[in-house]
Amino acid sequence: MSIDPIFLNSTIHHWLALPHKTFSREESVTQDAIHCDCGGFVRLLFQALQLKYPFCVLRPKAVHYFSVLQEIGSNKITQLKPGHLLAWRKQILPKSGDTGHIVLITAEPTLVGNNHFRVEIVDATQKQQGLSRRFLELFTDEDSVIIGVRLHSEETKIKRAPIYHCDLLQTRYCWGCALPKSVCSCAVIEPRSPAPNFVILRHPKERKRTLSTVSLIKQRYPTTLVLDGEQFSPLRMNNLLLLFPSQQSLDWQPNSKSGESSNHVEKSSEPTLILLDATWKKAKKMLHLNSWLQTLEHVALSPDFMSRYLLRKIPNVQGLSTLEAYAVAAKDPELAQTLEPFMAKHIELMGVERYQQNYQSHLNYENS
Repeated sequence: MSIDPIFLNSTIHHWLALPHKTFSREESVTQDAIHCDCGGFVRLLFQALQLKYPFCVLRPKAVHYFSVLQEIGSNKITQLKPGHLLAWRKQILPKSGDTGHIVLITAEPTLVGNNHFRVEIVDATQKQQGLSRRFLELFTDEDSVIIGVRLHSEETKIKRAPIYHCDLLQTRYCWGCALPKSVCSCAVIEPRSPAPNFVILRHPKERKRTLSTVSLIKQRYPTTLVLDGEQFSPLRMNNLLLLFPSQQSLDWQPNSKSGESSNHVEKSSEPTLILLDATWKKAKKMLHLNSWLQTLEHVALSPDFMSRYLLRKIPNVQGLSTLEAYAVAAKDPELAQTLEPFMAKHIELMGVERYQQNYQSHLNYENS
């Protein structure tokens, strides 16, 4: 369904013209008032435009919109346009309160200094007492990637965080699952909250790849922290473990009990598990580029099945996709089961004959 941008603009204009605007965690619109926070403002927009909520979450917050924007959008200032949603999230989410922030861009960015831009937005903040049209400042690196934001001009602090944006009226991707509409998998699996203590470090070439399984992981656990890049600053989290097979790897046993063999990692210690989302070759390069990852204790899985990720070559019979590794580590078989219809749909789009011709050398090839 195409959406008229004139309708979007007139809706925003009408809400801004209402005489009563307040900041509220419970959003509502009446004849003379609008009450919302930043996430509530975008929820109202999605309702007006009849768009699906991110990952079928009934009351999505800023972190949920960010989670979709990260999959379908851009982090470049050069691609930021009026009508785009722009968001960032907190790495460690609080039990209540703000999970991040989301705004609607209403004008082209203006360069005001070296890698420093000013852009007009509409959002809802407590400081502005609800919905308002105003300005924020964005900061970029030398490659035009947005790396920081100053939410209010009177503030001195620049918040450093991954920031993504996308046209609210884009029609290629589904807002409900962050996948191309041709392979939409909305409502395949019920979302769960909170997410396990897992962090995914994703190689840039995996983002927006049609065959990426991270979007499927987010459908199950929408608040999973995913960081894109090849080099990363050390995470400020306690008890970090890296899921990566090596001669020194321990067995990952999420349900192990105290008193068991010392070569098991216990769930009771509440570790944060780091997964690398990349080809095996690129994953090894990421490990090499990040010396802090090498210092972490490594853990490995011992799956009792061969990968069902049929469209990528696996190095050995225990090689799993990121989704399968996440599912095994989290002991969530329902998540693993989402891979089969996903693969079947891609093979159908590719053509069964082409799959049989090009993938028969794979260890997990299935002649079906």
